[in-house]
Amino acid sequence: MQDGKGFSYGHLKLRHLYLLHLLARERSITRAAQILHLSQPAVSAMLRELEAHFGMRMVERSAQGVRLTPAAEAALRRFSIALAEVDAGREEAFRAQQQARLRLRVGTLTVAMLELIPNAMSQLVRESPGIQVEITEGTVDGLSEALMRGEVDCVVGRLAAPWAKTAEEVQIEQLKLYDEPRCLVCRTGHPLANRPQLDLATLAAHPWVLQPVPSSTRLLFDEMFISNGLSPPAPTVESHSAHSNMDIVATTQLLGIAPLALARRHIATKRLHMLRAPVALAGMSISLIWRRASRDDPLLARLRHALIAVSPASDPEAGSGC
Repeated sequence: MQDGKGFSYGHLKLRHLYLLHLLARERSITRAAQILHLSQPAVSAMLRELEAHFGMRMVERSAQGVRLTPAAEAALRRFSIALAEVDAGREEAFRAQQQARLRLRVGTLTVAMLELIPNAMSQLVRESPGIQVEITEGTVDGLSEALMRGEVDCVVGRLAAPWAKTAEEVQIEQLKLYDEPRCLVCRTGHPLANRPQLDLATLAAHPWVLQPVPSSTRLLFDEMFISNGLSPPAPTVESHSAHSNMDIVATTQLLGIAPLALARRHIATKRLHMLRAPVALAGMSISLIWRRASRDDPLLARLRHALIAVSPASDPEAGSGC
């Protein structure tokens, strides 16, 4: 196959892509040859073929070994997706042959694991008894990277800003599911718990446990004060774990901010009390995100159907208390 620019696909093979991956990882033609069970001259010949296909140098040689050129590094970002898809396809074919099962790899934010994903899995497994789902929890940045590398088939959460602002955006599609409300909390019995009205100055004077920047919840928290002419309070405790932060709030005088789906579990058991925020808190947008190449994946379609069916509607009463 050949496109209008004269690039020929006919002689480009997966082994060429894998060779570039090995050279990036090992930085040695000798080591790459050992892994491929080929002679060093044979690997050098493969590299020349790859460079001939692209019409440019792909590696720079030095006394320390080899290093990919900037052009090769850019190409490898795309090749990594192809290689990951081949590995996933091979494993799925094996699983389908051995167990008559198909696998869907789902990356998710922790907040979606509280209610949305369990409810969706209940429906998905009931309607697709042969399906096998692999769930990976992570951060917005980590899950976005995993999606673009082909390590997960889809993400339930949000797309990291750097990806959304680059050319890779055209390679993905999103379906917004709902907005997860956020709320302010304190321990039951805290001096602020029974106050009918709170102002930002009072909240700024109290100690907090917060997730670090660039957490979207932390950025929202800081902006709540900045947009009203106040300096946001520096956290007494800073922790990435929203679960741990709720435990800290429940056992100290610290205040916290959290997704409502997480906080209400502690509120129901009287460990936490929801404070009335003096300003409205924006919700956390939760979407299903996938690579455009996976648009017609039947397993993804089943997950999408299940997520839409169980996605919570906005809760005006809960939102008014945040």
